[in-house]
Amino acid sequence: MSKSMILRTVPVWLLAAVASGCATNAKQDMASLEDRNRNLAAQLNKTRGDLDAAQRDRAALDQRLAGAIRDVDSLRAELAGRPEPQTAPAGWTAVPGGGMIAIEENILFAPGKVTLRDEARKTLDAIVSTLEGEYGGKDIMVFGHTDDRPIKKSGWADNWQLSTERGLAVVRYLREHGVGGERLVAAGCGEYRPRVSNNTEPNRLSNRRVEIFAIDAQSRTGRTK
Repeated sequence: MSKSMILRTVPVWLLAAVASGCATNAKQDMASLEDRNRNLAAQLNKTRGDLDAAQRDRAALDQRLAGAIRDVDSLRAELAGRPEPQTAPAGWTAVPGGGMIAIEENILFAPGKVTLRDEARKTLDAIVSTLEGEYGGKDIMVFGHTDDRPIKKSGWADNWQLSTERGLAVVRYLREHGVGGERLVAAGCGEYRPRVSNNTEPNRLSNRRVEIFAIDAQSRTGRTK
């Protein structure tokens, strides 16, 4: 049987149903494709938004990183310009250009006196050794200090004179035991440079002292040789 004869034998209603079904499927497929297209478009827009946000975050991070690098470079330059940390012998404190040691009054002098105690010699001999060793060539500045109690019966005009005489007593001892006189300076500060407030007896004792500084000559005292 030929194809044309087969078609003539198929009922018209069946052909119509088939055609209608095909049209419905096509419409459903089209609708499905449109839904997928809309979903893909929405995903694409979201992805573009996420990418833009990520790029903005990256730009902000790049700026922060550049700022951190600048800060690090600045800190390195600052540290490079600073002198190396100074060290000091045992008992001494590092100061710019050298070191300092403080000796309590009761180690060196009796109250109101400027004559060195016999037991002070061991302490001062150790200081001479340090001045001639670690601090050889530096200027030696000796400062006498008192508390704020006024002079009454010791015979000194005031605390300035007492502190200066004590500084001189230490300078003379250092000179007599090998420290060059051209390196030595004596001064008295009286009560005007206390360590702590003179409001208790332990504090007053702490303020009565002699301080010995070993420092670079040219930068501090004007000595050129």
